[in-house]
Amino acid sequence: MKLRDYQIEAINKLRQSLKAGHTAPILRLDCGAGKTVIACSIAESMVKKGTKLLFLVHRQELLQQTIDTFNNAGINNPNIAVGMVITVSHNLDKYNPDVIICDECNFALAKTWRTVLDAYPKAIKIGLSATPIRLSGEPMGDVFDDIIEVIPAQELIRRKYLCEYDYYAPKINFDISEVKKRCGDYNAEQIANALDKPKIYGDVLAHYKKLADGRKTIVYCATVKHSEDTAEQFRQAGYNAVHFDANTKDIDRKQIIADFKSGKIDILCNVDLISFGFNCCDCDCIVLLRPSCSLALYIQQSCRALRGREGKRAIILDFVNNVNRHGLPTEPREWSLTGRVSCRNESAEPDILVRQCKSCLRVYSGTSRICPYCGTNNGLTRKEIEQDEKAELERIEKIERREKQIERGQAKTLEQLIELGRKKGYKNPAFWARMVYNGRNRR
Repeated sequence: MKLRDYQIEAINKLRQSLKAGHTAPILRLDCGAGKTVIACSIAESMVKKGTKLLFLVHRQELLQQTIDTFNNAGINNPNIAVGMVITVSHNLDKYNPDVIICDECNFALAKTWRTVLDAYPKAIKIGLSATPIRLSGEPMGDVFDDIIEVIPAQELIRRKYLCEYDYYAPKINFDISEVKKRCGDYNAEQIANALDKPKIYGDVLAHYKKLADGRKTIVYCATVKHSEDTAEQFRQAGYNAVHFDANTKDIDRKQIIADFKSGKIDILCNVDLISFGFNCCDCDCIVLLRPSCSLALYIQQSCRALRGREGKRAIILDFVNNVNRHGLPTEPREWSLTGRVSCRNESAEPDILVRQCKSCLRVYSGTSRICPYCGTNNGLTRKEIEQDEKAELERIEKIERREKQIERGQAKTLEQLIELGRKKGYKNPAFWARMVYNGRNRR
């Protein structure tokens, strides 16, 4: 199996971690970097030594995708088992692994995962994830003991393993201020009710036609009904759009994914079904129709379109301001075993983490006035304007205080102070004047 240089580096770093005494390291690589390919190489070398290996996934789509990856690599060994975590949890006596590889290991703190992992306490655990965090705030260190970093997303883009992308955040008439939270994230039903409206669909379709028409697209929605309605709106606009969800029959789900990858389906609408780990190099566009406080969900969904292909430049259409909450999906971030990575700008206030160019409409990282794409000077940010206004107000207040002090100092006698009090409109100028005058005399 031929590996890229950073994939070889990842395996070497993993070996170093295990030699250092860690028994449950996480290999963190960005979406599209080839974590499953790395896992195949690890598995191949381990089973040659008689190691029994269990590869766990959390979705049916990822199960077949992983099996296909192993088969394409020519790896077929009875000591390697690939299984869905829910299935394995009901058949624990059938497995006795020495090593467990946890795909998308940010799920590994969930109850079913813990049931499986706790059943094999002596097994080495290896986590794979682009986003090793939990929205609930549970520390990944409850299961894992090391995070291995290899290569940043921007370097993967520079080397063309991931593709360049244009990020747009079109404005629609959507107010999230009244939406409540459930389990740390926005209430999906309330979000769907707010977004499932003809005017909003009209805006979404208009922006889509302008910016991404004809591209193979994945749309992420808030609820199943929202996803069904969104697919219908795209169909009415002339696109071959399909919705599917966890209740779609396995055989139909497989066919839908196959048709999407082959190009028979233009637009695939779902909720969270294909957020984590789904591979489709031909996907050119992501549409976000679900606001989320989850950094992991945001990155995973946004990056589904970034797998590299010659000449490809992806488009992300964020209609719900997730980029203002979290920053661009490929920004460098620090990951930790010890706890929550909080939403950096939960209110989604603009010009805090990123800016949108008023000319080319693309979003860029940071708050620079100059757009790196078209060179437009976007002027001061709202925060900079507020800071300038505050500084000016403070300057004016200082001047006013100094003028008051000078004016008061010029009133030498009690009578002059009383007259100044009348001029200022004080209710009892004589009393105020006597207090000031007596205060001078006490010094």
